[in-house]
Amino acid sequence: MLLRRRNGSRSLSVFLFLPLAALLSACGGSSSSSGSSGGGGATLAEPTFETELATLNQSLVCNPFTETGPVVLLVHGTFTHGEEQWSWNYEPLLLEQGYDVCIITYPDRGLGDAQISAEYIVNAIDQIADTGRKVSIIGHSQGGMGPRWAVRWWPSLRDKIDDMILLASPNHGIDIAALSDLGLPVPAVFFQFRSDSNYMQALNSEDETPGEIDYSNIYTQFDELVQPVSPVPTAALDWQQGNPKVANILIQDVCPGRIVEHATVGLTDRATFELVLDALANPGPASPERAGGEVCGLLPFLPEPALSPSLLTDFLDVFASEGAQGFPDLSLATEEPPLKSYAQSAAVTE
Repeated sequence: MLLRRRNGSRSLSVFLFLPLAALLSACGGSSSSSGSSGGGGATLAEPTFETELATLNQSLVCNPFTETGPVVLLVHGTFTHGEEQWSWNYEPLLLEQGYDVCIITYPDRGLGDAQISAEYIVNAIDQIADTGRKVSIIGHSQGGMGPRWAVRWWPSLRDKIDDMILLASPNHGIDIAALSDLGLPVPAVFFQFRSDSNYMQALNSEDETPGEIDYSNIYTQFDELVQPVSPVPTAALDWQQGNPKVANILIQDVCPGRIVEHATVGLTDRATFELVLDALANPGPASPERAGGEVCGLLPFLPEPALSPSLLTDFLDVFASEGAQGFPDLSLATEEPPLKSYAQSAAVTE
């Protein structure tokens, strides 16, 4: 399948939404689904997309592929979209490190049903894999939930993914999502953020880390949203099970006292970025020992070219064009979206 190549200047309007994200984020017709071989040659029966394939295809943008090895797929969090979140930080830095990079944007800034958002991620993985390359995923906040939902319910994807690197992802729900108990309309995804939601139960059913994928979960004590961090971190997977393909890394265990919160752990923190690079470059998940203790002595912000002289002009360009992009559907609801039929078997019954 032909990937859509990106063009134009870097986008920075994530800054327009950081105040809202700090408070609120955790962070068509039928078309055919993945359904490709999981390594055994047989076609797997997998969920059918509800979103039109043309819409899914349009949501993925990639830089021209010039390298070998896995392609990095960047998955954004709530209240932003792909190029806003990634094009001024991780994307240019990963390109400089010699990685091919794609960015996915799912609809309505992640406020709607996370099950629909996951279709965009499933299709993105398939598009990249169709070029003969594996995929390494970096997801921030809600951007970690979607890839996990994808590999849970589209098992053919598991052989197509090398690394899954999740930054402050609410893998088991978040405390603040209990605000949905107030009975006021809130974005639909907030109900799915709850630890007791049907979505979370289905997401973590059977196997939290399926496939031969390396899972790196990086999170911070000072996260104002993805809590609790102790005694059992909500961002962790296979907690204390000794799974060699899983690393659960609290930034403050690596760099004691380091001030990193929910937004900066996925946007600008240098120590986090070095752990991400370690995961991408080596077999297995991220290893603080392998990455080296010097990561804690680095400046807290990402280096050039992310903090480039064009930062302000790029921001002004995005600000001027934001109205033309339209505003998201807030997807206000008073209850959790029902599980799709393919996931209903995982619902916890009373």
